[in-house]
Amino acid sequence: MSKTGNPDARPAGSVIGPRDILFECPSCGKSLVVEDRAAGMVVPCPRCNAHVIVPPAKPAGKPAPAPAPAPPAGSAAPGPLPDRLAALLHQLKEMQAQRTEISNRVTARLNEVTRDLVTLSRLEAAQQQLVAEWAQVVAVLDAQLRAASSPPRPPAPPAA
Repeated sequence: MSKTGNPDARPAGSVIGPRDILFECPSCGKSLVVEDRAAGMVVPCPRCNAHVIVPPAKPAGKPAPAPAPAPPAGSAAPGPLPDRLAALLHQLKEMQAQRTEISNRVTARLNEVTRDLVTLSRLEAAQQQLVAEWAQVVAVLDAQLRAASSPPRPPAPPAA
């Protein structure tokens, strides 16, 4: 773990535990390993320093599919290309599912924030009404106190 509390990706050559997540950096292809509690977090790739979203952990009984090896540069062998395309399609579908899940969570959070802002607005309006009423009551009480504490005026002398 880093000093900030975020898990760091480590090279796949590290000891891999049963609850670790093994995945590849989409920028440079380096195999990375993180603890399962890092699923959904963003970690830096130790090779290229790209920010990588950790995929969700696979269920315990279902091992993660091994990524298809990339064909050598310039190779025109027809066999590995369809396999690689299938692997890429799978990765794209998984990423789209993750994006949809995250978008839904963001939308839910925005709805909560909007509801909270409406509630704050209503509370502020109610507070302003109470403060205005408070000021009116204080003014009435102040006028009553002044009237009660002022000495009675002597009767005016009769006019000639």
